[in-house]
Amino acid sequence: MAKQTIDTVQQFNAISKEILSGDIKPFYLLFGKEHYYIDKLCDLLMEKVLPPEEKDFGQLVYYGSEVSANQVVNAARQFPMMISRQLVVVKEAQMMRRVEEIDVYFDGIQPTTVLVICYKTPNDPTRSSRNIDKRTSFYKRAQKFGTVFESNQIPDYKLDRWIEEYARSQGLSIEPMAAKLMVEFAGTDISKLVLELDKLIKLLPEGNRSVTVATVEENVGISRDYSVFELTKALSIKDMRKAFRIVHFFSESGNRYPIQMIMAALSSHFIRILRYHALLQEGVPRNTILSQLGIHPYFGSEYDTAISHYPVKKTMKVIALLKDYDQKSKSNARGNATDGELLQELVLKIADS
Repeated sequence: MAKQTIDTVQQFNAISKEILSGDIKPFYLLFGKEHYYIDKLCDLLMEKVLPPEEKDFGQLVYYGSEVSANQVVNAARQFPMMISRQLVVVKEAQMMRRVEEIDVYFDGIQPTTVLVICYKTPNDPTRSSRNIDKRTSFYKRAQKFGTVFESNQIPDYKLDRWIEEYARSQGLSIEPMAAKLMVEFAGTDISKLVLELDKLIKLLPEGNRSVTVATVEENVGISRDYSVFELTKALSIKDMRKAFRIVHFFSESGNRYPIQMIMAALSSHFIRILRYHALLQEGVPRNTILSQLGIHPYFGSEYDTAISHYPVKKTMKVIALLKDYDQKSKSNARGNATDGELLQELVLKIADS
């Protein structure tokens, strides 16, 4: 599950509002694993800092793989020609060898320059990645002299709600289950989600402002009957016949449904059930629990049933099983078992829990 220490959406909206009102800061450091909001803020600055007729004279765009920190600083310290200010943008700054050396710019920051650094931390969990070091003088002085925006990934359990909000911003409604199917199809990368949603919106018949499950099934090639969300639902209500049918389908479609993706979804689901139990024991009202756990009220009854089928001890046993089988899937401990056989064995053990 993605970790989110700051409300990225709220901060993005606040910075966007400042830019749109004309409150432009002299320096922007936009960084993080959620690249969608970095691109959106960069595009907004490139649209609003200079009027169209001044962009040919005052807008400089560099790419990290092609520029050094010294070149960026020299460009930012230049006086604009025939216009009141200039915009200097560095895209893909993570490709620079020593981006922190831009720190020297703060020794003589140019008030007629708006400098924007876009640093996209790789979001592939299987690869190591270098983020902006918050201990450096560069980061601390960036906060002092300008705006720093860390674009955190939206937690997976909030993505369906995010899709609903995005659809609403486009004047559309989308069914809760349709939103879940879109997450399963497009993954957790918001840029890809938006691309797929925009394509789907263009396919809607004229006058139709609602995205249904049928709309998704017909246009993106995914079925609600054979989805990870239907598997978690089947397990929640102890419909084991349906659960085994779905797992068999997954076994026959390994490329589309990799075991690691399924394990992650199941783990998130049962951890949420455990947290549901904990909040109930604290006396937290049901509607508040659903809100805190990011569960759409539409799916609330599923979790009500799940906690009756999986008391705390059983839930913890299932979580332990999931950890065990996740380890098996990544090591030689699986023996000769295929991914599909591991999944079927896991679901059988969950059924017996």
